[in-house]
Amino acid sequence: MEMIDILTNRRLFVFVCVCMVTLQVCASTGIDPTNKHAWSENAGWINFAPVGGGVSIHFDGSIGYLDGYAWGENIGWVKMGNGNEGPYTNSDTNDWGVNFDGSGSLFGYAWGESVGWIKFDPAYGGVVIDMNSGVFDGSAWSENIGWIHFHGALPSYDVRTIAFEKQPLGTPNWWLDHFKVTEEYDEGDHVPAWQEQVMDTNPRDPSSFLSIVKEVTKPWGHLFYFPSSAQRYYTLQYISDLTNEEWTDVPGQVDISGAGGEDVLLDTNEPPRQLHRIQVKISP
Repeated sequence: MEMIDILTNRRLFVFVCVCMVTLQVCASTGIDPTNKHAWSENAGWINFAPVGGGVSIHFDGSIGYLDGYAWGENIGWVKMGNGNEGPYTNSDTNDWGVNFDGSGSLFGYAWGESVGWIKFDPAYGGVVIDMNSGVFDGSAWSENIGWIHFHGALPSYDVRTIAFEKQPLGTPNWWLDHFKVTEEYDEGDHVPAWQEQVMDTNPRDPSSFLSIVKEVTKPWGHLFYFPSSAQRYYTLQYISDLTNEEWTDVPGQVDISGAGGEDVLLDTNEPPRQLHRIQVKISP
C-alpha cells in the first residue's frame, strides 16, 4: 500500500523519504498493442492502436477524455475528438469528442468520414473503462453501421488502455501524463513526483506538498495542522525515541478521511517529550 510519512518534533518538521531509486520512465496512456480491436457486424474490426494513428486516454482524477484515431479497414479513420484538448462539451461541430467520468463511463461522440457520428453512451448500450485493468467493455452506436462492441468472447477480443498501469514506484501512467512528469521529477521542493502522487499534491508546484504546518498546544492536547486531500487518508503517529524505530498510532486518529484544505489531527495524551508524524495513504 502506498504511504508517505511526515515527521515533526513539535516545532520542526522534516520529510522522511520512503526510499531512493534512480528511475526516469516516461508514461504512456495509449492502447495495449495486443488488446486493441473492437468489432462491428457491419464494419468489421476497428483497431485502436494502428500504425500511423492510435488512441490515447487522458485523466485528471475526476474526468477524462480520449483523443487520436482508430482505424477500420472497411471504414477508414475514426477520430476520437475534434483536435482540441478535452474534455469536450459536445455542444457543436467545433467542440466534440469522447469523454469519461470518474467511474470510467464514456460519453460523447467520435467521428468517421465514412460512417458519421459514433455515440459512446447510447440508449440500451454504452462503453465503460475498468479503472483498474484498463479494459473497455460495452457497445457504442452508429446510425450507419450499428453497434461497435469493445469486448467479446468468441473470438476473444477487447480494447485495453495502459493508462491505469503503474510505473515501478507505483505511480499510475495517467497521473504522470496529466502533469507531464516522470516518477523522479522534482520541481525544487525535494519531493519526487511519485511521492506527491501519494500525497495528492501538485508535482509542478514547489509549495504543494504534505507537511505539518502548525502545532497548537492546548490544556487538553496537541493539534497538528496540515493540508489534506479529500481523496486521501491520514494517521497521526508518535514516538519517544527515534532509535526505537517503532511508531505508535494515536488512538482515534487512524485512517482519517481528509477534509480537503487545512485539516487537523489531535493527540490528547500528555506523555514525555516525543515526536509526531502524519502518515498518508491512498486507501485505508
